[in-house]
Amino acid sequence: MSKIERITHKSFMYTPAIIVLLAAILAFSPLNATAMTFDAGEMGKMEVSGAIKASFGATQYLDFVDNNSKGDDADFDATRELNLRVDWILNDNLKGVVSFQIGEGSTGGYFGSTDAAVGGEEDGDLILELDKLYIDYTTNGGVNFKLGSQSFNLHEIAYGSNIFYETPPGVTMMAPLSETVSLEVGWFRMADLMDDSESETDDQADFIFAKMPLSMGTVKVTPWAAYANIQEDVIDTDEDNNYYKYAYFDYPGLLTGANSAITNANPTDNVNAYYLGASIQFSPNKNLAVSASATYGDMDWQTATVDASISGFFTDLVVDYKMASMTPEFFVLYGNGPDADDSDIDMMPVLIGGPTYTSSYFGGSRFNDNMFDSYDSTYATSMWAVGFKLKDIRTGERLTHEFQIMYAEGTADDSIFQSPDDILLNEDESLVEVNFNSEFQVMKHLVFATELGYITFDEDSDYNEEINGDVEDFWKIACSIELSF
Repeated sequence: MSKIERITHKSFMYTPAIIVLLAAILAFSPLNATAMTFDAGEMGKMEVSGAIKASFGATQYLDFVDNNSKGDDADFDATRELNLRVDWILNDNLKGVVSFQIGEGSTGGYFGSTDAAVGGEEDGDLILELDKLYIDYTTNGGVNFKLGSQSFNLHEIAYGSNIFYETPPGVTMMAPLSETVSLEVGWFRMADLMDDSESETDDQADFIFAKMPLSMGTVKVTPWAAYANIQEDVIDTDEDNNYYKYAYFDYPGLLTGANSAITNANPTDNVNAYYLGASIQFSPNKNLAVSASATYGDMDWQTATVDASISGFFTDLVVDYKMASMTPEFFVLYGNGPDADDSDIDMMPVLIGGPTYTSSYFGGSRFNDNMFDSYDSTYATSMWAVGFKLKDIRTGERLTHEFQIMYAEGTADDSIFQSPDDILLNEDESLVEVNFNSEFQVMKHLVFATELGYITFDEDSDYNEEINGDVEDFWKIACSIELSF
């Protein structure tokens, strides 16, 4: 499982009412590619859409290390999943949205699992996950509000986000200021320990942002700013010295690994993070698209011995050109990395993001949520990388492919983080990733998809394989059959 815990989802056990509701919806579901609509007259209408997925896959050496443990064995999984979304539309300006998942791999959704604790993972008793639950309201003046748990992607980079890419509760607003300028603002509650009786804490973590997209013909520029406040109990250790799952990125491990003066990484005050950035999209014609971004972030983290500052920048560039039979794409990214024994740790602080540049090292796989997560925390920080893709390769009327290759190298000082399965890449570590993904449209509503991935890791010259385990190449093979309605 990923180091990032999906803390904003609420989990429930099956109930007879839920089963009856799902059976009724599916029984009357017409098989079409768009949402089916049920008209309720003055009460509006209900649109229902979703997908049923059966997935199979195997992977080995997700952390690139063979330390002779059972976890190093090749792991084959077979999972099933139902995604369901309901939009209750009262009128053109007002609707409510709810979506949830049943049978996701991380919630024990394996084939043959009749009991939650059989065939599932450690959290196998969590069978149903509520995803979105929000009210969508647009004023007559065109100002849109969304209130509740909504999927949000800050999208400050070309592929996803290093900072915020989740489904937490919150409020967002989008207001057009003119024909070319709009304003987007929002607040999200990333964590809330108010009802956590086990840890006896009542702290929270909050995130606010503001974006101002400006469209100028073929160019779109989006300056933005964001702030996060993480109260100390959200990250403190418990009595067994285990960090709570609300610590999104392993900053305690980062601080103690990068600075020998920090013996206890528990914050003694609220942790604050500030961000500034801008992105630009340029499309001079219908075939060529260029996207670039720059982000700067600073996080203050006070400990009992050191007042640490985690600050740095990240930038990326993506260029693709749509051709008749395929779309070649080139991408490059860079994030600075920390030095050892320095209170100013040179790294852009990340929160609960998940870039999707590639489908194995990063989180671009369609199987990440319900079978296996990509390596490490999937953040594109403390590294630089260059990659090339051939997208939308059409080899038949209903068969398409995507080829990906990426070279990545760390930017952290080579005196720290010398193991492939630790927090960050250092400047003496590198990897090469190759992926080949395909989709076959079996019929109008049925897709068969496959993913093949391979990563070879070049470890630090000081890494001791006899003590820490042999470095091995990562591989994966996965397929799914997906019915959409």
